[in-house]
Amino acid sequence: MKTTDPFIFIAIISGKLILWDYRHHNQYEINSDYIKRIKELANGDKFTDSLIDKNIMDSKILDGDDRDMFYWGWDCLSKIFHIGTQVILDKGMELPTDDSYEGYVNYCASIADKIPELDYQRSGETIPLPKPDKNFLFDKRLMDTLFARKTSREFKRETVSLQEVAEVLFWTFGTPHGSKRTEMEVAGLKSIGYRRTSPSGGSLQTSEAYLVALNIIGLASGIYHYQSHRHELTLVSTDINGEKLGSLLCAQMFAKDLAFGIFITSCFKKMWWKYPHSRAYRVALFDIGCLVQTFQLITTAMQLGSWPTGYFLDREINKLLGVNEVEESVMFFLGAGPSSGSSFSPKLLETIKRQTSHGESNQ
Repeated sequence: MKTTDPFIFIAIISGKLILWDYRHHNQYEINSDYIKRIKELANGDKFTDSLIDKNIMDSKILDGDDRDMFYWGWDCLSKIFHIGTQVILDKGMELPTDDSYEGYVNYCASIADKIPELDYQRSGETIPLPKPDKNFLFDKRLMDTLFARKTSREFKRETVSLQEVAEVLFWTFGTPHGSKRTEMEVAGLKSIGYRRTSPSGGSLQTSEAYLVALNIIGLASGIYHYQSHRHELTLVSTDINGEKLGSLLCAQMFAKDLAFGIFITSCFKKMWWKYPHSRAYRVALFDIGCLVQTFQLITTAMQLGSWPTGYFLDREINKLLGVNEVEESVMFFLGAGPSSGSSFSPKLLETIKRQTSHGESNQ
């Protein structure tokens, strides 16, 4: 009978062997003797009264679990993330019922002097954007927009105005409520961060937008960082065109016809000071998911096609954006432009047609 593999991995950190028990969130410095013995015990050996065996037993790293991970459908990396970022209730502990917030308030007070700069601004040439207009969608109903939203993969390579792009950037990534959290000040709390139209963990707004301009009237082709708090663009790179964009997106070459796109990065350093546990990586992904839907609803209401993808060459894009990929990394891409509305790329339809025709000719 198959036994569940232990929830551990071993890493070399500062020249030391560190065993991570990612289920219980514990770490141990070990040596090769422990590695050898853990392997033997995991393969069925019985515990002895040796010191090594006692330490392994006390650590509980080989204890069973009521989850049968034998049927986990992905590889061990996703399993480590799935299990290791869970909030756990220690054995024998009761469900928490205290809602006094004293612990949370005290924790926030203890890190108040470590707040990083949340208004993220790249150095370089800046380009002002047209002022957004909150009435630009006055004739659209939410229900109609929800019903019309779909992913498009066929674009017309037509231009859009800079005003349209400014509206998309502002209402997805901007600060429609202002640059401060006035409700926090009213409650007697320190104002941290700003609000977007989508929720963000801790209101830290860890997601940054990099506009890929391809066919925008009044804006040269290039990659620009969107300064959310100033509603301005900073030129990051001119080394982009439709063909290169498609290649960076793992040969999704219909991207060459987009009017514009947005690389969404996650700025991890905005979170580390407040949320030190790796579970916060989940929150970063949650932030992006909310922004994606907001982007698609806005572009749909503007009668633009939209297309989201998480399939791309991470490191090459990070280099193009000029980010320190330890602290900030690309996480998603959004594309938009005039579209036929087809969910299928022309190349895909051509391939299906060709293969279908070929199959029929051989029958």
